[in-house]
Amino acid sequence: MANSKEKHTVLTSDGAQDYILERKRVKNINLRVKPDCTVYVSAPNGVTVREIESFICSKSRYIRRAIEYFRTRPQTEKAEMKYISGEKIKLLGTDVELKIVQDFKEYTERDGSMLFIHVKDKDDAERRKKLYNMWLEEVCREVFTEVMHDVHEKFMEFSLPFPQLKLRTMTSRWGSCHPLKKIITLNRRLIEAPRHCIEQVVTHEFCHFVHADHGKDFYALLQRMYPEWRYSKAVLESTVTL
Repeated sequence: MANSKEKHTVLTSDGAQDYILERKRVKNINLRVKPDCTVYVSAPNGVTVREIESFICSKSRYIRRAIEYFRTRPQTEKAEMKYISGEKIKLLGTDVELKIVQDFKEYTERDGSMLFIHVKDKDDAERRKKLYNMWLEEVCREVFTEVMHDVHEKFMEFSLPFPQLKLRTMTSRWGSCHPLKKIITLNRRLIEAPRHCIEQVVTHEFCHFVHADHGKDFYALLQRMYPEWRYSKAVLESTVTL
């Protein structure tokens, strides 16, 4: 059976709310506010519209906050980097400007809102890119490991071993985990988002070490460990476009 999409409107405590409903082979009702402020809901075939709209009403505060955030942070399409002076990158939610410096030694360092790439040949684009990516890899590993340690402490009651961190550049996922191998894989592009967004993704993956699927027990644990996860997820999806 093909998935069906329908447009509906429900009256919430914040007023009338339009939403797109898609029937899918999922276990639970899922709600997402997209960067264009569209409210998208997926639900199993057996759930009534009344149940769905009751769920939407219970999330009206989250919907309002997410829409307000998206409206004040308009999306811009990410252009391909050229690794030149004056180019800006996002690092933990803030803008950092690149400055290419010709030097005898080659290295990359950050000083406040500036990122200096020292390179022997300023015209060597591939070398500029390599130096930048080497630096970014170190930053990702340092920041993500720190966040993982902070989140791991919240899960001490489950006696979970500290997992191995792997980094990947992914186009459709923020992270994944392999509980049996004790591995968490995080998208390098998470480094562009505020720290609390990274914490939300890491907490999500740690919850999978306790509950493998996305059932109600999983979301109950996620809610307990990170009550603002919906807001952080919305901020992440607004800040970084995969």
